[in-house]
Amino acid sequence: MKRYTLFLVTLSLVLLALAGCGGSAPTETSSSSATSANPPGPQTVKISIGDFDVKSPQATFVTGMKYHFVVNNVGKHHHDFLIMHRMNTETMVMDDVYKKALAFIYNIAPGETKTLDFTFNHTAPAGMLEFSCHYGGHWEAGMYQPIVVNAAQGASVSPYPNGGMPMDDMTASSASGKCDAPVTVMIGADNTFKQSSVSLKVGDTLTINNGTQQSFTLTARPDAGLRFTVVDPGETEHIPFQKAGTFTLSSQEHPNATLAVQVASTPGATCGFTPVATVSFDANYTDPKNQYFFTPKTVTIKEGQSLTLSNLADYNLTFTSKPDADLGDVQLDRNEHQLLLFKKSGTYTISCKEFPTQQITVIVQKGADDDN
Repeated sequence: MKRYTLFLVTLSLVLLALAGCGGSAPTETSSSSATSANPPGPQTVKISIGDFDVKSPQATFVTGMKYHFVVNNVGKHHHDFLIMHRMNTETMVMDDVYKKALAFIYNIAPGETKTLDFTFNHTAPAGMLEFSCHYGGHWEAGMYQPIVVNAAQGASVSPYPNGGMPMDDMTASSASGKCDAPVTVMIGADNTFKQSSVSLKVGDTLTINNGTQQSFTLTARPDAGLRFTVVDPGETEHIPFQKAGTFTLSSQEHPNATLAVQVASTPGATCGFTPVATVSFDANYTDPKNQYFFTPKTVTIKEGQSLTLSNLADYNLTFTSKPDADLGDVQLDRNEHQLLLFKKSGTYTISCKEFPTQQITVIVQKGADDDN
């Protein structure tokens, strides 16, 4: 009996020891499970844009959260989608508007859906930011929705600096104070560039002369930040390069015909291609009787200076000058703009073939500075 009792006691002690060892296994499993857990994915926000409004089911956001914006164009017009400071951009070209945005989606066609992934890294009080479309007259017609960005719980985050507008670090003039000689490249009858490479500085403008009977839609690899540019038959286009690096310029129509563009980081400014004025062919969707118009109506520049003509209408348009200012027929697709260089003094009337009653007067005076 004593031996049996001793056996039971010993067996109980062994079982307790095993139970103690086995109890550590759930703790290790729990720890391993916590380590392998994935962080939550981006939060999806579905937004509809129309003629002319922006409708988001969510207008308050938090810093640090990844948002996946799904933007559907339910209207009949093309639209952009921008996250940017509230501002009137009626007299700005779209390239400059995009520079003011924290993020944007370019050219959403009717019925099309595009996406944008974005994380707010600063707070934005009421009145600072909004979802908007600034394409010709759309913002002025009411196409915006204010948003607010709060700090995530427990986070110490400052508001967006500069009122939510990115700082523009580009220099308008060259480092030496002198302008750079223009660089021109011809597209020949064999649909190739007549030079294999060119060298520029940041801020310089490259001139492309199309000597063929075809149109060329220019592209750059890697992305050089170029605006949408179509060089039509017999047309000359001026293309500013605002990024340093080595780029391969080609076209959608002839991707194998390439031009190497080396852009040095030294700031530059091509002579005659720093525009001194901006002219927009704009739209006003709140006034059907005066829907399309030039703004401003008159500009004054000097010989050898240029202005930017921007097409903010929903149509591809052709512009001409009288008397002839050696500009040719300026063909601008929607959302496209072009530098117009005026070499001779005089008073010129620029009109739109599709809307001939709309005109602008350009007064070109003698006596431009040599560096312009």
